Amino acid sequence: MTGTIAVAGASGLVGANIVKAALARGYGVKGAVRSSAKAAGLMDLAGAGERLSLAEADMSVDGSFDAIAEGVDGLFIACLIPVYAAPDGTPARELDDARGRAEIIQPTVDGCLNIMRSAVRAGVKDIVICSSTSSTNPIPPVPVKNEVEHWSDPDQQCRDRKYTSAAKAMMERAAMALAAEHDVRLRILLPTLMLGPMVLPRHGEEGFMAVLRRMAKGEQGRHARAPNDSTSAHIEDVAALFLAAYESPTAEGRYYAVRASWHWNDIYRTLAKIEPALNLPPLYEGEQAVPTGFDFTRRDSLGVTMRDLPEILADAVAWAKANP
Repeated sequence: MTGTIAVAGASGLVGANIVKAALARGYGVKGAVRSSAKAAGLMDLAGAGERLSLAEADMSVDGSFDAIAEGVDGLFIACLIPVYAAPDGTPARELDDARGRAEIIQPTVDGCLNIMRSAVRAGVKDIVICSSTSSTNPIPPVPVKNEVEHWSDPDQQCRDRKYTSAAKAMMERAAMALAAEHDVRLRILLPTLMLGPMVLPRHGEEGFMAVLRRMAKGEQGRHARAPNDSTSAHIEDVAALFLAAYESPTAEGRYYAVRASWHWNDIYRTLAKIEPALNLPPLYEGEQAVPTGFDFTRRDSLGVTMRDLPEILADAVAWAKANP
């Protein structure tokens, strides 16, 4: 399958990997970025000179994505990154409900709908959105969760001042409603922690990849002690899942973009075997929390073979050491 796709957020972690994978498959790509200066490295990707164009757009402005949506067969929205602070720098968890909803949640919801409306005006009928597993945390928790039945309660998340997480479920619901109204086939991919080689070097300055780089230099990482919690990892496979969902003639709805969930103790033990020189924190010594259980039936229906976690962690460490 070839043609031309648009990627909103082409210079972000997920968007850049989608661009790289799409170019490798022969697609033409129109990338939307907030800053062309930060996206310059994308033009070094194989095939970019012939099949990649970049333009600046602002998701807070209705119509900003109109030109990018014109003439494409599908649209990927990968610019809805988590927002952890208000515009004045106040951490999201310190906001009251009115500010949390207005300054954290609503910009994400409105931004997604603005981009989708540009696609609708251009006649685009295939849209893929990057969201997060944080929208699939039901109350009470279930031993094994799936993408169809299990949703977070954004009102409860707001009461807990988890506005960043609440934004995802509210955005997904709004996107589904708009897609249904305009007969758009919508796929929503749900990743979490993403590790591995970075397409743009600056991505290694963020998140756990930055932590690995610090630990590789002997500095302290994120944790003074391993948390009694679990997380999940992957990255190039995430881009493959996005394209597989787009290319499938039947895919629709939500899909986990997760490899597995490991307790942090197991992650740090594996990292110690991969690179004993890493400055790793002490392990959690109490009774360990049970890692999150996922039903991957829908994910596996997309036909993507995913790397296992030791391989993902090894690739991430290798990149961190090579890019100190």
